[in-house]
Amino acid sequence: MTQLLTEFPAHTYEQWHAAAEALLKGAPFEKLLVSKTYEDITIQPLYREDDIAGLPHRNELPGMASRVRGSRAAGFLKNGWKISQELKAHTPAGLNAQILEGLKGSQSELNLLVGCGHAECCKGGVSLGSAQDVEKVLDGVALDAVATYWQAGPGVVPVAAMFIAAAKARGIATDKLRGGFEIDPLSELVAKGFLKQPLALRLDQMAALTAWTAANAPGLQTITANGCVYHNAGASSTQELAYVIATVVAYVEELKSRGIEPATAFQHLRLRFAVGSDYFMEIAKLRAARWLLSKVAAAYGVDDSPCFIHASTSRWNKTSYDAHTNMLRVTSEAFAAVVAGVDALHIGPYDEISGKTDEFSRRIARNIHIILREECGLDRVIDPAGGSNYIEWLTDQVAAKSWLLFQEIEAAGGIVAALEAGTVQTAVTKVRDAKFQNIRRRKDRIVGSNMYPDLKGGKLEMLTPVCHAAVAAKAGISPFEGVEAAAISAGTTAAMIDEAIAAAASGASRMSIAKGLGLGCTEGLTVNPLPARRAAEEYEALRDASAAFADKTGAAPAILQINLGPSGRYRLRADWTAAFFQAAGFVVDGARDFKTIEDAAAAAKESTAPIAVITSDDNTYVENAADLAAAVKAARPDIHLLLAGAPGENESAWRSAGVDDFVNVKSNNYDLNHALLVKAGVIGQ
Repeated sequence: MTQLLTEFPAHTYEQWHAAAEALLKGAPFEKLLVSKTYEDITIQPLYREDDIAGLPHRNELPGMASRVRGSRAAGFLKNGWKISQELKAHTPAGLNAQILEGLKGSQSELNLLVGCGHAECCKGGVSLGSAQDVEKVLDGVALDAVATYWQAGPGVVPVAAMFIAAAKARGIATDKLRGGFEIDPLSELVAKGFLKQPLALRLDQMAALTAWTAANAPGLQTITANGCVYHNAGASSTQELAYVIATVVAYVEELKSRGIEPATAFQHLRLRFAVGSDYFMEIAKLRAARWLLSKVAAAYGVDDSPCFIHASTSRWNKTSYDAHTNMLRVTSEAFAAVVAGVDALHIGPYDEISGKTDEFSRRIARNIHIILREECGLDRVIDPAGGSNYIEWLTDQVAAKSWLLFQEIEAAGGIVAALEAGTVQTAVTKVRDAKFQNIRRRKDRIVGSNMYPDLKGGKLEMLTPVCHAAVAAKAGISPFEGVEAAAISAGTTAAMIDEAIAAAASGASRMSIAKGLGLGCTEGLTVNPLPARRAAEEYEALRDASAAFADKTGAAPAILQINLGPSGRYRLRADWTAAFFQAAGFVVDGARDFKTIEDAAAAAKESTAPIAVITSDDNTYVENAADLAAAVKAARPDIHLLLAGAPGENESAWRSAGVDDFVNVKSNNYDLNHALLVKAGVIGQ
């Protein structure tokens, strides 16, 4: 070993930096090798042990103190992460079929969406009218062996009552139940911009159900802080994390005022995060989440608080065109989530954003879990990210910036006050707009959308969401009309839940229980919403317009690519240029190479394409670009002519000869394509 170290001596960072600058041959180091993220974190090309020397959690073991390295000492060795695929159907029988399908495919937590039962419902999900419907949903399911997680919006407490009544009817002890109920009125408020009921009422019910589970079903979680609503609206990782922690504090404070001790609240808490495509950033975010939650818990005097993290693959970066590429995206996202040590994980099927999935897409998504476990062996490694200089440094950076943002929110009155003031919405919108600008310039790449589009591929059939409850409300129809309220005493204690369970067991309907709980109120909080967006949506609108044009005229909008000279000189440029325009749905006629200017001008005259682009190498441009442009415009005065490449000092001369515009790496891909679709008559002015 001594001889090896002598032959290969350690080098200093300064030596490495000098060598890197030499390889760059005068190009600026800071510009090419240093980058800044949406979290305002500056990323260097190399990280050393010196960069993480002072981090306190480096001396911790998994399951200790900050829990950065994992919630459990044994990691996944004893219990792996829960395969918590979201299941959505419109009838109890249909949902039961999906459940049995999932259980055969190794699903270990039933993540159930409850809605109004309409196929095109704004949320989707099964309509549950009574405990008997819950029994149909869970037919053949061993409730004491499989966790269930219920997403039911404002109606989650009635659903919880029906579920518990159904479990008791089977003779299952409630302390054997695992999973939980998603109660998170603030995430609903953010996504929709309003709550149908007073926030205080929803928090009363959170307190009551938490008190009941603490006494009867300690394995059920009743408090959720969901960051997915921020992520899918375009937020940065630090924003998502800060808003989740601020939400936790808001709920703990509200529950304290209702008699729930912080230790109890943390015991029944589930954090939800979306996992996006920035692999290392997402690992750092989830590790930092445990760190920050431990700081909050310690501030409340809770020293050994659990941190249950439920991750879902991002919807922000999923595409409806070339949708099978979504499989690749969720694989990377799931890998990051597992490396970070999540407790439950929903991997979205590739067609999830369409509003409907099928057996194939759900199976492929579940199989990714199996691959990560059985083939990658990620359940046999404790804290696989531990010790990585970059990840440890980035975890510290994300935690620090998120904590500062959290402190700003607290200083301004907390997350509710921040949402009412609109400061959260403004901050997220700023980041989202920056992301869209980078997508338009293709600095941020979306395969199958702004990069490498497949024009032969189809588009997912997208469901148009409809809120039937809102439609009925506008028509003056209340879902509670004619419904007799169940005999439930309003309050914040477990007694209220006992009464709701008793009502469900005696056959009371879900609406009767909801009315008895006071959920018929319509005087909730209102704020500016942060609706979910998708990174590819602007490009998909361009593709949609081109597809509609093709349906109307019989042909997609076309661009003639005038390739001058031998193909070997400019083929890379020609291919790049064709892909540039295909991102908007243009069909590029670029298979021919023209040997002479006369041949190219003749082709332009024969073509019906309203747009043409000249492609060749720089030397050919110097010799022939002006003459070629003049010849093309003489043959087709109405054609809009572009030249592929940077014009430099020749721009004025080439424009005078007939070139209308230029396309190169500095071009705004979206803006130029949009303008050309307008010129082609595809999009109106």
